[in-house]
Amino acid sequence: MKKLLLFFIILNFSSGTYGQINLNVEASVSNLLRYGSGYEYTGSLKNSKEYFENLTDARLNVNGVTFGMRYQISQPREYGNDFLGIDRRFVQYEHESGISFTAGDYWDIISRGLSLNVFEDWGLAYDTGIDGVRIKYKNTFGKKNPVKFMAQLIGGNIDYSDYLLPERIEKYRIRNAYGEISPVKPLTIGLGYVYSTGDIPEEGSPTLVKTDLPEINFKYNIADFEFYAAYSHKTSLISPNEVYTEPQTAKGDGLYSSVSYSHKNTGITLEYKNYRYDITLPDNRSNTRPSRMLPYQNPPTAKNEQLSTLMSRNPHVVDFNDEVGGMLDIVYSPTDKLSFELNGSIASRHYEYTDTNSSGIVSYERVDRSDSYLPSLDDPFYPFWEIFFQGENYASDELYYKAGISTQNSVIYNQIYPDKSEKIISTTFPFEIKYSFSKIYTVTFIGEQQWVYNSLRTNSTSFNYTNQFFSLSLSKSPDMTLTVNAESTNDDEEPTGKNFWWLGEATYKINESNSVLVSYGSERGGLRCANGICRFVKPFEGFRLAVQTLF
Repeated sequence: MKKLLLFFIILNFSSGTYGQINLNVEASVSNLLRYGSGYEYTGSLKNSKEYFENLTDARLNVNGVTFGMRYQISQPREYGNDFLGIDRRFVQYEHESGISFTAGDYWDIISRGLSLNVFEDWGLAYDTGIDGVRIKYKNTFGKKNPVKFMAQLIGGNIDYSDYLLPERIEKYRIRNAYGEISPVKPLTIGLGYVYSTGDIPEEGSPTLVKTDLPEINFKYNIADFEFYAAYSHKTSLISPNEVYTEPQTAKGDGLYSSVSYSHKNTGITLEYKNYRYDITLPDNRSNTRPSRMLPYQNPPTAKNEQLSTLMSRNPHVVDFNDEVGGMLDIVYSPTDKLSFELNGSIASRHYEYTDTNSSGIVSYERVDRSDSYLPSLDDPFYPFWEIFFQGENYASDELYYKAGISTQNSVIYNQIYPDKSEKIISTTFPFEIKYSFSKIYTVTFIGEQQWVYNSLRTNSTSFNYTNQFFSLSLSKSPDMTLTVNAESTNDDEEPTGKNFWWLGEATYKINESNSVLVSYGSERGGLRCANGICRFVKPFEGFRLAVQTLF
């Protein structure tokens, strides 16, 4: 790495005339400090919680060559493993001919992510970044009938820390070749191939997994329509070890497609997903099994990503190994200031299973169905569906408001005791009003009311309960915002035993480069999801501080 950096420096320094060095240097530094101190709840058990995190990102551009690094102090980290030192470093070069080169740490996505989508989400302690080399070439040939072309080669290593069990590390050596060509203006075709060798700890025993993952995708644009489709096929060879005494071959595939229409004041998007990367028996499902979809994959979720606090309390966790479904989204704007959105999504597993052994020893068998490419709303298929409608209106320069309604229905099926399956039905009304008293002061009020039915309760009086959320903010442009949040419930079986949470928050922008956020109070916790990745965040009460600095 050091020799590579020295080579690029010498190359750029020698770009001028002999004896003369022409330098064009740009530098930037950003720093994020996060601190929290208080208490975290595990059920009704209250434990002290403290974290201190500081991320310093620096970039230096010298004559088109970018050098970057990140210095991390996480002692302790809020979620994930503690770390002290340089955890990211890279060098990147882009040439006007269309060639670009990256060495070091980076993230990338191939098309929509069916075969490769590596990214970092610091808040969820999720990171699948590659440490290696990436070479890319992109150009357009011809003028009368231009042909666009892109090719990319990737090679490197991934050390994936399981964001649900951080001490569990999976190591992958990955190779990728991908290319796109647009022979005619409306059409783009992509072909890719990913090969990896993985070292996966399975029940304390190292497991070697070799995976082939080819992908084909294409996109077609014409007038107001856009059509996209992608298909990838996964073949994993699992070597024998103490857990798997015989070598295994696991096969799976995934299909995603979407069609979009946009014209004047109307937009319509229809998405379809059919993910079968590791369909297995109910007693063999595990988030760590080596035959599952690999961490460096992350296809589209094809569901609505809710911003509402209460609507996100019971999110649908996408099962990329076994899920079929889709989403329809319609946006209509009769005027520039008024718009409506209707969104519906549905998902389920592909098959149901029956116990074929009457001796008391469980032995499951799949019940095949010819229409497994369509989702089912029957309970054994773990069905999920949601309908959401929202309208928003900029009534005047001072007044803005929006209101909506959502209904969610999901089933977590109990294969052994079907009558103990968890059925959750929720209806939520979120609304927001924003009023500007002047060009400086603005008040924002957010209110949400939710009715929930949960079948998995100890007594019938607890099946139905309500949740409320309110938020009031006062902002002074451009430097200060004060917010108070309050949430309540009459759920008798709330795990923490509480029924009210409040949080006060203040944000102050010192200048264009520096801002501070301070909060104190209690947070309910629950599932937090982003890009199909979900983790349970424990309830927290106490003090938080965040300081953002840019140079």
